[in-house]
Amino acid sequence: MKNHKLIIAHFQTQQQAENAIIKLKKYGYDITKLSIIGTECYIQRNVVGYYTIYDRMEKWSSIGLFAVGLTSIVFGSLFFFNLMNISAIKMPIIYACIAILTAASISLIAIAFSKNRVIEYRTEIRARKFMLCADDSSDKIKKIQTILEVHLPKENSPSAKENQMILEN
Repeated sequence: MKNHKLIIAHFQTQQQAENAIIKLKKYGYDITKLSIIGTECYIQRNVVGYYTIYDRMEKWSSIGLFAVGLTSIVFGSLFFFNLMNISAIKMPIIYACIAILTAASISLIAIAFSKNRVIEYRTEIRARKFMLCADDSSDKIKKIQTILEVHLPKENSPSAKENQMILEN
């Protein structure tokens, strides 16, 4: 662990950080030891629209169509098999068709009269800047510095630290 160092390179966009990783991979560096970290993160919520009566009716129209289709098949089978003369079979089937249509229409009418409008959002987490971090041996970190052309700031360089120590003494 004595020989390990950490390097952090700052980038303005995620694409620049990804390009740096691609560049390091071309030079044979193990990219599994790299991390991209977003800094200055914030949440962005964009309004997509309202969930209105039209949207509700569009969603529930398939249920209404299913109810109408089901009743037409059941009620139509009475005419196909000519069972209209037998009242013991006729009345329960008619009542079942009426019940199916009533249940579907009541739910659709209730949706149409509701005043609730819901705002739909699309939420994203975004970052303003990105850091590329690597923790490896000293010689590999120096290789990364030369490949990415990352320079130590003057105040963090070893010669600047030596000069600061001389000035303090």
